[in-house]
Amino acid sequence: MWIKRITCLFYLGLALSCSEKEFDPDNPSKSYALAKTPYDDENYEIALTKLGEFKSRFPYSKFATDAELLIANSHYELGQYAEATATYKQFIKLHPKHPKTPFAQYRIGESYWADAPEEVNREQDLTARAIAEWEILVKSYPKSEYTPKALELIKQGKRRMAESEQFIAQFYCKQGIWHACAYRHVSLADKAPVEFKDLIKTALEEASIAFEKMADEWTVEDKDKNLYYRKMLKEQLANQGKALKAKAEKL
Repeated sequence: MWIKRITCLFYLGLALSCSEKEFDPDNPSKSYALAKTPYDDENYEIALTKLGEFKSRFPYSKFATDAELLIANSHYELGQYAEATATYKQFIKLHPKHPKTPFAQYRIGESYWADAPEEVNREQDLTARAIAEWEILVKSYPKSEYTPKALELIKQGKRRMAESEQFIAQFYCKQGIWHACAYRHVSLADKAPVEFKDLIKTALEEASIAFEKMADEWTVEDKDKNLYYRKMLKEQLANQGKALKAKAEKL
């Protein structure tokens, strides 16, 4: 057992020693090519080590910037999205005019998106962050090759967030909490992108029902518990319900 361990340690030490000799202090180009080899071979764990070592040894080399981006890419490929996000952001901060900056900006959004839940019954904060990063890309680099894909994903993300809001609204409806049901659906109808007509129509219909329910159940005793009761009388609630229903029918 001990002999095997000593043997393993010997070969490990030998490998590390050889690894150290790979880098030629007088040849950054060759050293970078060696550091990049595991990345090209999709050995991203090793790539992180080798590229990080290269950066430390050649901080002022023209290849150091490329190494920074490959380190971010390695984190991304390993599913280490928080680390990838931080590294891409640092890359953009240090190299705002670099040709690969639009790619890095796109990948920040992708990193948030990869960690965001697809299920609409879960918190969509990461989806919102992904959208925000892609919108920066679209605004700052409208002609980038990554912009069309970002626009497509922004639409998907906004749809997911709208459906998440719909899920919450419907929860209140099922619980018979009509003022919250109405408020959430009206808010959804107002904020949802116009192309989501199906969601807007459903939201208006559900809000209409909620207002009708509030009108039917209106009581002075509940006035302080219901935000609409504070502003509307029974007849006004019923009229609001009819107005929303008519609006839904036009869609």
